Amino acid sequence: MEKIETERLIIRPLDEAAAEMILPVYLNSADYLDTQTPDEPSLEMVRLDLAQAAANNSVTCGIFRRDAGQPIGVISFVPHSFRGQRDYAWLSSLMIQENDRLEGYGTEAYRAVEDRLFSDPEVMRIGTLLLPQFDASLRFAEKLGFERAGGPFKNKRGYGLYAFVKKRPGLETPGEKIWHDAQQALHE
Repeated sequence: MEKIETERLIIRPLDEAAAEMILPVYLNSADYLDTQTPDEPSLEMVRLDLAQAAANNSVTCGIFRRDAGQPIGVISFVPHSFRGQRDYAWLSSLMIQENDRLEGYGTEAYRAVEDRLFSDPEVMRIGTLLLPQFDASLRFAEKLGFERAGGPFKNKRGYGLYAFVKKRPGLETPGEKIWHDAQQALHE
């Protein structure tokens, strides 16, 4: 995958050699990681995450602020053929370090990746798993049009993970369109 540039960010693929550069993002995201795993953030954790992503046909990218050039986050995704379904992409993770949260960087990075995923005409939906215990995850899903599709499933910490999915724009049924319009009106 080629790098993606937005107004404020550069999103570029990482390999195992980038582990040390990305370690500060993990260290500065300990609150989020604590909901995922009992392990402390470490260089070994970063290396393992990068290796597992590569083994699962996932692309892991660093999220860098254009103005500083420093990494502020990580996004990992399967661009298509998730679990053998050509039309299915998967958002494996999106993590913005604590000091850079609530600035819209996660949304900006996700939207840029979503645009890239949906530029493949065969990709019809993007799935992800979210922790309802981490409020930012639910706000993110709601704001970006994901809908709950299943769960709960337990992670290493025993928290319930819920499956969410977002369909390619324009693929809604008439009933879904009415429901989405009503939900949006309620939130205005």
